[in-house]
Formats: sequence, C-alpha cells, structure tokens
Amino acid sequence: MQSDPSGIGNDRAEVKRIEEGEAVLAVGPSLTPMHVPIEDLPEGAKVGTWLILDLQLHPPMVLGIDRGMTDSR
Repeated sequence: MQSDPSGIGNDRAEVKRIEEGEAVLAVGPSLTPMHVPIEDLPEGAKVGTWLILDLQLHPPMVLGIDRGMTDSR
C-alpha cells in the first residue's frame, strides 16, 4: 500500500549508506534522512535497497524490502 496525502499507510525509503552500525535511509518524496540500526533491516538489505516502512509506529518499523522498486533501479 502506497502512502496517500493524509500520511496513512506504508511509506518507502531507500538505504543510502551504512555506517557505524546504522543504516541511513532517505524517506518519502522529501528524502528525509532516518537512522535505523542495521539489525532492524531485513535480510539482504544493502545500499540501494528500497524498504517498506510503517511510520505510524513509534519508533518506525521496517516491514520489508520493496522488491519492485529495488529491482527497477
């Protein structure tokens, strides 16, 4: 499910870099940076992988890899 303008639904983020035990994600259309512990990433996630996030939770939760977006890049 894609996010709608109300902000309800799942968002997408790209893994931009991994450093010092954290992944730096670029979230949403504004590419807002978000730091996530690497142990919270799904297996196989690396730089360039697109992730599905639930930003309604606190802290936000990584739900999985968006294979369609990752493979199309």
